Amino acid sequence: MNCGKMACVLVVLWSALTVAQAPVPSPALPQTTSTSTDSPKDYSKESIVVESSVGRFWFENDGTGTRQLSVRMRIQSEAGVRQAGVLRLAYASALEALHIEYVRVHKPDGTVIETPADGAQDIASDVTQQAPTYSDVREKHIPVKSLAAGDLLEYSARWNLFKPVTPGHFSFASDFDRSLIYLEQKLEINVPRDRAVKLKSAGLKPVITEQGARRVYTWTTSQLEHPSDKDQKKQQAQQQRQVRTGTLPPPAVRLSSFQSWEEVGRWYDGLQKERIEPTPEIQKRAAQLTRDATTENDKIRALYDYVSLRVRYVGVDLGVSAFQPHSAESVEGNGYGDCKDKHTLLATLLAAEGIHAYAALINTQRDLDTDVPSPSQFNHVVTAVETDKGIIWLDTTPEVAPFGWLLPPLRGKNALVVSAPAVLKKIPDAPPFRRPKPSV
Repeated sequence: MNCGKMACVLVVLWSALTVAQAPVPSPALPQTTSTSTDSPKDYSKESIVVESSVGRFWFENDGTGTRQLSVRMRIQSEAGVRQAGVLRLAYASALEALHIEYVRVHKPDGTVIETPADGAQDIASDVTQQAPTYSDVREKHIPVKSLAAGDLLEYSARWNLFKPVTPGHFSFASDFDRSLIYLEQKLEINVPRDRAVKLKSAGLKPVITEQGARRVYTWTTSQLEHPSDKDQKKQQAQQQRQVRTGTLPPPAVRLSSFQSWEEVGRWYDGLQKERIEPTPEIQKRAAQLTRDATTENDKIRALYDYVSLRVRYVGVDLGVSAFQPHSAESVEGNGYGDCKDKHTLLATLLAAEGIHAYAALINTQRDLDTDVPSPSQFNHVVTAVETDKGIIWLDTTPEVAPFGWLLPPLRGKNALVVSAPAVLKKIPDAPPFRRPKPSV
């Protein structure tokens, strides 16, 4: 996730995308939900009504997989045309291939107009304009042909994950979209039948079926009520407050093949281990930066200040670019990095001075669900520095934060410290120092 700025793109882009909107965090779902056969409602004033949205996810034991999104929606106004007129589907080109299966417009007179898949524009994501290092993040923009109010739009897309994000494992986390009217919204997760998984879902229990060597979990729900403008503003204000304070509820569905947090830590350590070995150049830089330091704490402060102030932070979702940080040398050479890159540079500089520092994986928007060990729960990396007086928690992404200062949404939360072995540790609720009182 956007490490600190909290832009909403779900883990490794593996979530159901509708129109061009990020999912709205959903409240707990009731055990039984209405369907389109219940008492008819008047949706004539809605700009879009989604008749059906089906997200299907297939996971394999080796960590590869496929997801498919099929949507059928009624476009009821010019506002709906503007909203759905260009479909925007994101993918990570280094990990997966995106195929547009079909885009069709059904006119009221029965005419069907196809939008050819080869008409899609494949463009770099906005983040690549800030940081070319992350050029694998791309989007396909599909201008829908002849779309007008009164039409029925249906489209289907498939993402094939050919390079596992977590080799030998898979995980998933997502919310049901609540921004539109949905007559039916379905989620299917298909896994090897004999593979142990940890699963939690808020309120709505899945129907579980077995099909040969596969097990399928299916959730079916709907969104038949549109909140009033007043209620919608109230909900948006509440969600914004939850984002600011890091108290969003957990995703509606969480699934993982990881059986322990130590296992998750082993996986991440395998990604970063070679990237945090000090090279002669890094050793030379660390010596230069700490030449005036007389204590270990002075060294830590000097290196923190350098990475915090001199290396520009670029917000990129943790999971995009395969979770793997860039090497310390490349981060310093580029002069920018995301949260995991900035941690890697700091940890490597500290290692050059004989100081142990570990990646601490955390979520800025919500606390971890300790029952479902999974990389998909993380969207940020901070640094845990081991000292004789205990752990010093550092975050170099705010750039101007005082030494040891963590933003409030991070405090009091569990973080996975990737030591040997990896363990969950709670970050203290209070900062390590008091704010100075304003002078009179």
